[in-house]
Amino acid sequence: MVFEQAWNILKEKKEDDEEAKKKIIACLKKEGGAASLEDCCKACNRSKAECKKLINSMDNVKISPHGDVILMDGL
Repeated sequence: MVFEQAWNILKEKKEDDEEAKKKIIACLKKEGGAASLEDCCKACNRSKAECKKLINSMDNVKISPHGDVILMDGL
């Protein structure tokens, strides 16, 4: 029972993260492929630290040395 509850919590977190990633990509596409970290945070409703961690886990999105978030698809 405890294992099942823990599994459901992890599953929900993963689904929430996947939804947040989709929102970040949608924000970047809307902005022409690049946006500020603040814009991405607003789009996925996460703190800067959480948003940065999420972006770092993505293969197709990077943070430039200047702090801009860039969609790497098509580059």
